[in-house]
Amino acid sequence: MNYIVFIFESTHQVLKVEKILKENNIKYDIIPTPKEFSSDCGMSIRIADSSDDKNKIRLLLLNNQIAFQEYKKNA
Repeated sequence: MNYIVFIFESTHQVLKVEKILKENNIKYDIIPTPKEFSSDCGMSIRIADSSDDKNKIRLLLLNNQIAFQEYKKNA
């Protein structure tokens, strides 16, 4: 399965995003940030690449002024 990994600048941002995703009933996993993507923040948000929520998540992050990077990861 392929995944989208959203990486943030801090753990605080990850926790804020977690709250936003829960409020919007979006399925996600909190995972350790893959070292090949970043070493800044130790936690990231992962969703299935097939998820219909990808665009909704991007819009929620932008509307809440949360900086992020997005990567595709093959399982």
